[in-house]
Amino acid sequence: MTDLLQKIIEVDKAARERVKQAEKERADAYAGAESKKTNLIREEKQKALKKAEELSEEHKKAGEKQLSALQQQDKTVEERMRKRYEENKDEWVRQITQAVLSDQEV
Repeated sequence: MTDLLQKIIEVDKAARERVKQAEKERADAYAGAESKKTNLIREEKQKALKKAEELSEEHKKAGEKQLSALQQQDKTVEERMRKRYEENKDEWVRQITQAVLSDQEV
């Protein structure tokens, strides 16, 4: 009977060790999974940040291109206005002077 009791105690002790080992393995697996999860989250945040920076740079370049086009358009309009002024200033001064002297509306 004591041999049987001793065997039961040994089997119980071995079973407890296996349970303890299994719990440790499970805890390690959870820790590893949590670490992987944290790394994946960090990597995805970095990818999202990089993508946002790329989009921001693209929009900045597009905005600068539009601004440059508008500035060029302004220069073109200003040049046409100056040219028209140079072509017509003498006539305009004459018309204004004549209108003032004759008390007429221009």
